[in-house]
Formats: sequence, C-alpha cells, structure tokens
Amino acid sequence: MSKLLRVLIVEDSKDDAELLAIELERGGYQPIYQRVETQLGMQAALDEKISWDIVLADYALPNFSAIAALDVLKNHKLDLPFIIVSGKIGEDTAIAAMKAGAHDYLLKGKLARLVPAVERELREAVVRQEHRQAQERLKYLAYYDDLTTLPNRTLFLECLGKQINQSKLLNKDDYLFAVLLLNIDRFRIIKYSLGHSLSEQLLIAAAQRINKCLNGQDILARINADEFAIILTNLKSAEEVETRAEEIYNQFLIAFELQETIVFSTVSMGIVLSNIGYEQPEKLLQAADTAMHYAKFDALRNLVFFHEVMHTLAVERLQLESDLQQAIDQKRLHLNYQPIVSLSTGMIDSFEALVRWEHHSLGSIDPESFISLSEETGLIIPLGRWVLKEACQQLINWKRSSFHYRPLSISVNLSGIQLSHPKLLWQIDTILQALQLEGKYLKLEITESNLMENSVTLTKVLEKLKEREIKLCIDDFGTGYSSLSYLRYLPIDTVKIDRSFIVRDNKDRNYDIVKAIVNLAHSLGLDVIAEGIETKLQLNILRELGCEYGQGYLFASPLDSQATLELMKNGLKIC
Repeated sequence: MSKLLRVLIVEDSKDDAELLAIELERGGYQPIYQRVETQLGMQAALDEKISWDIVLADYALPNFSAIAALDVLKNHKLDLPFIIVSGKIGEDTAIAAMKAGAHDYLLKGKLARLVPAVERELREAVVRQEHRQAQERLKYLAYYDDLTTLPNRTLFLECLGKQINQSKLLNKDDYLFAVLLLNIDRFRIIKYSLGHSLSEQLLIAAAQRINKCLNGQDILARINADEFAIILTNLKSAEEVETRAEEIYNQFLIAFELQETIVFSTVSMGIVLSNIGYEQPEKLLQAADTAMHYAKFDALRNLVFFHEVMHTLAVERLQLESDLQQAIDQKRLHLNYQPIVSLSTGMIDSFEALVRWEHHSLGSIDPESFISLSEETGLIIPLGRWVLKEACQQLINWKRSSFHYRPLSISVNLSGIQLSHPKLLWQIDTILQALQLEGKYLKLEITESNLMENSVTLTKVLEKLKEREIKLCIDDFGTGYSSLSYLRYLPIDTVKIDRSFIVRDNKDRNYDIVKAIVNLAHSLGLDVIAEGIETKLQLNILRELGCEYGQGYLFASPLDSQATLELMKNGLKIC
C-alpha cells in the first residue's frame, strides 16, 4: 500500500515538478504535492491547514530561491525535511545551502537518489521531532511543576524578580505587592497514611482552591512538596493582604473529598510585604518562609506577617543549633541529678538525670529551649543517647564507690522522637550490656502527650522495654489526655503528677485533682510520684493522700554528680 506523502515543491517548471512526483510514486509513495515558485506562493501554502511532510526545492528560480524558501520556513517556525533538487550545483553553493538549513541536495539528472534521500530525511525528521519534544519537556520541567502545572520555584523567583524591578521603577509607596508562603499541615501524615495518589490529588485540589482567590495578575507556584507560594499584586494596604490571605486560609477549612475519602488539612501561612526593603527575590521568599514557620508553631495564629526581628531570631537559632551540635559532639553538656524520695521512709529511692548546657558565651541555656531545639532538628537522637549512657555510667560509678548505699535506680527522660526511632532498643541494649547494668535499675520517663500521640504504634516498643525489666513512668501526668482506658492497656509502672497540680494547702482547688490521680493510679496498681514539692505542708498533704514518692526543692535541687554523692552520704535533712 502506497504511503501518503504531502510534498511542497518549490519549482518554476511544471514538468520538473511532475517528474519528482512520478519518481516518488515509483518509490512506493502516494504524493500529494503543491508547486510554488514565489515567496508569496510558499507563504500561502504554509498558511493552509496542511501538514507538509517534506520540501523539495530548486536551488535558483527567476523570482525565488532555495535559500529564500528556507527563510520562509524559519519565519513560520517549521523544521521540515528540505532537499534541494537542482540542474547543477557547485560545492560552494551546496555548502552554503546546507549552512542555511538544507538537509540534502540532488541533481535533477540523478533522481534515482530521490526516494532513498526522502526516506532518510523523513526518519531523521522523526528523530529531530522527538529531540525537540524532549528539549521542550526539559524546559517545561525547568520552570513548571509537573503535577499541578503551576510555575515551580525557579519561575516563581523570576516572576518575583520582575515584581521587585517594577516596584523600583514605580514609587514603592504606591506599588505594593506581597509574598505568601503556604505549608499544608500534616501533609506527610496524609501521604503515608492515605498513599501517594490521594496526597497528589490533595495538592491538585489545594492549588485549584487557592486559584479561586486570585486574580489574573497574581502568581501561584508550587515550590516544594507541600508548599505553595503566591505573589499578590496591586495591593492598597496590609489590611487588604490580610483579608485576601484569610480568604485563602478559609478555603482549607472545607473538607476535601478525594476518591470518596474525606480529608481535612489546614495551612500555615507566612506573609511578607514588598515595602520591607528587600531587593532580592530569594530574601523575600526566605522572609515568608521564616514567618510561615512562626505560624506553624503558633497554636493561635495561622497567618503571620514577617518582621525583621524574626530574621534575627532565626539567625540566632541557627547558630544555637550549630553550637548544640558541637556541644554534643565534644561532650560539653553535663548532667545534674535530682533525688526522688520515698515519702513514707524519707529515703532516697532514685535520681532523675537532667541534662544541662553551659554555653561558652551565653551562659546557662534553659533546658526546655535547647531540648525543644534538639527535637525539631533531630539532634535529640544523639543527645538522648549520650544522656542515657552518661546517666547509666554515673549510676555504676556510685554503686562502685566505697560508700555503701541501698540499691538505686536512675530515671532518664525519653522524647517521642526517641521512642519512634528504630534503633532505640538496640541503643539501650548496647549501653546496658557494655556497663553490665540490669534493666531493673533504669526507669524511662515519657510525657503523657507523647504516649497519647503514638499510643498504638509505641505499645509494642513499651512492651519490649518491659521485657528487659526497665521501669516506665508517665511524666507530666494530668497535662495531656488523662483517661482510664489508655492507662489500663499501657505497660506503665508509675505516674508522675505534674508540678502544676501540686497543692499549696488543703483548700487548694487542685487538691481533688491530685486525690483523683492518686486513687486512679492505685486502682491500676501504679505508683505515684509528685514533682515540684517545695514546702512541708505540700509534703504532708501528699503523704495523707497516699502518694508514694516525691521530688522537688524541699528535698534537693538538681546537683552535679559529686554533690549528689555527698547528699547520699549525709542523708536528707527534711522529713
């Protein structure tokens, strides 16, 4: 069966054009051709709705030429196979034609080469087309997000640069724009629980909802896996920015229905105004990012405007993170120990290990501050490993001292991140085996909120810890989601009542709460520790309520290892 071939022939001789068509028919083609002999004629042929497969052109015509025909193709942005078929053509002329874009040339007296040349050029045209498509695809991916078809970070920064330049040309006070950075809350949890397909649908749906709130001059981009950036243009005031940002935020208060699955996901949003004075696109986006992180960790505000102070604090925080990394690596942290006392005997039962950091220039760093930083950065893993090893080693040192004292145990705080770490059990086993310390002398304190957030996942980990005879304590009890049901199923030995509940006197409104906690714990066979005891009256009330253990400044403040040893030798002065 003949192959259809649409041929545009640039030729002033009808006979020569017919000979070309006949030769193509002999080669198995069914040529549909149009002969043109002027520039206007060729332009008209290209303007018609015909997809030409190839151009065959005489080199020189009275009113036209092959070189001029190549220019017409370029003006039409066409890259068609182009073969020169001429009565005679010199080497210099052929080279000039090839440089101009011709793909081959033939002599009219040797048309036997025509069909092979056409077949070769058609094949190469397919290759060129595939290459162009690949190049266009790469160019597209360089500037656009493949999933949402939105501009990506690169194109967004280019657009942002243009906005900055435009504001320079105009009066900055009259031309106001804003950059918004949105982070989809809980996106990773959604992705890992519902799968990649649904999470991708969520991103597409999120982009569509944001677009509803934008005008034709605003710019929306997806710049990260779960982040969108927006440029709001032609603004009149910061109040207008806030109004429009709230409109976008409210779009995410409506549940997403994806493949019959209902998904709820809010956003955290950082906002920076163009009149802040930054002239680099990256700095404006970074400012919006900084504000977004403030929004993410602020339970009361989901939309936060950037302020210069945020940048200063971010730089200080980054430096503190670096210093903490060095402090962990170079062992410049230390542990203090606070006794946990039996309220019935007045004897020290155990010690809680508390990590402290004396910064080389800032002095003593608040533990809550750097522990929170370590959890956010992942440094809690090496920090927690060091604390556990150091505390257990200190317990061994005390046991080996010449001073004979009743068996002690050591309490170490464990974060939710550590509990979720796959090598936690291996790390604990390695430390205990290296020190030849039995698990029963180690107690791990886990905050109530961490247990509740991960109760199903971590129950198996807790059970494996219990298999090693390691004691488990719920720290800060009463501040989370206290309920009888989860206490019943978790392998816990002790609850520690948070210091905020410790009563000042018998009329204190927290008295009934503490009493209920003690009774609840005892009904489940659990011991109770009360922390934050500062007065003898508090001590007596807790004794009356049946609380077994206490901890606080009434007994001792957190002490270094040597002072702790002296305390054990001399005994407590209270009780």
